[in-house]
Amino acid sequence: MNRAKRAAMMMVLAVLVLTTTGFGSKKCPTTPRTESTDGTSQRVNLIKSGSAQQKAAAAFWLSRQSSLDASIINSLAGLLGDKTLVDSSQYRYIVDEHKPTLGEEVALALVRIGPASIPPLIHVLKTSPVPEARKNAARALGALHENGVADPNAV
Repeated sequence: MNRAKRAAMMMVLAVLVLTTTGFGSKKCPTTPRTESTDGTSQRVNLIKSGSAQQKAAAAFWLSRQSSLDASIINSLAGLLGDKTLVDSSQYRYIVDEHKPTLGEEVALALVRIGPASIPPLIHVLKTSPVPEARKNAARALGALHENGVADPNAV
């Protein structure tokens, strides 16, 4: 298969995966959110002290939960500036050849979490001295805006 056909096929597959997995949306229609106190505490521990790969997987898992404590969301937001590359195919289906950073994966998780992520994202955007963190926060806020998610603190 020539390079152009392969690229076109990859694009079609990417669009198919993104539309069926709810990329950027608050909920994924194919993966129900579930509650697990033990699972949540294990993932929070990984967010605090795991490897970049473990943190990315934990962020993905946490983004699938129905409700998260603000401290967990703040812990996730604190990882937005991490430029460590991760292999997202280890915890979610992916067809994109781009290898994301931990910060990019956390931004995606915060978009999935939804409105509760907005205040921490704004805080990072306004106060972080790390350009990568501000960039990922801005992208996440833009994705939330495109999805029609409103700031829970808005009047």
